[in-house]
Amino acid sequence: MLRSIIVIAGALTFIAGPALACKGPHVKFTDDFRQIDDSWGIDPNSDTVSVEAGKVKVKADPSGGYTILYGGAVFDDADLCVTVQVPSQTGNADQLAAGPVFWAQDYNNYYTFAITPGGSAAIVRRIRGKWIYVLEYRKADGIKTHPGEKNVLRVTTSGNVVTTYINDVKFATVKAQVPENGGAIGLHAESEQAHRDTWKFIDLKVTDLAQ
Repeated sequence: MLRSIIVIAGALTFIAGPALACKGPHVKFTDDFRQIDDSWGIDPNSDTVSVEAGKVKVKADPSGGYTILYGGAVFDDADLCVTVQVPSQTGNADQLAAGPVFWAQDYNNYYTFAITPGGSAAIVRRIRGKWIYVLEYRKADGIKTHPGEKNVLRVTTSGNVVTTYINDVKFATVKAQVPENGGAIGLHAESEQAHRDTWKFIDLKVTDLAQ
């Protein structure tokens, strides 16, 4: 996506745990990755996505990206939280990124909120297979950048307004084009040029908006 990334269709799963930032009174979706929900459509013959010990690991090809969508539900106004763990080994910290996907129509049309181990974040839209920056990468307060550290990313959608947070620190609010009848959620991870980077996603939670 970002930086000429190739996105490959795949698929995946999640829960609540550190995802306490989503405080809406009604939980719409959680997944603890203990049992794989086939609605994620993970290819058992590929090593790009694996699930173990309550973590989803995504290992995209070098200079590539991989997106996983959940086909079991769509959401419009909602609070989405997921914990993203920084890869244990990286080279160029600004060449790789990962984060939640929201308002997805298919693998060629969706939004993602992504962070890098270099401490930057962006809101990006994929439309008809091409990447468009809603908000380009910029330094973000609150990102934990050391190998193995965990960041809780939160995306709140209300009408056409998208508000994003990193570890309960607000990153940005933007206006965007809302898909009719909402969209699916998912995960997106990218690797740097030199090698495959392993991103881990630990918790996912979707609630309605807090009052």
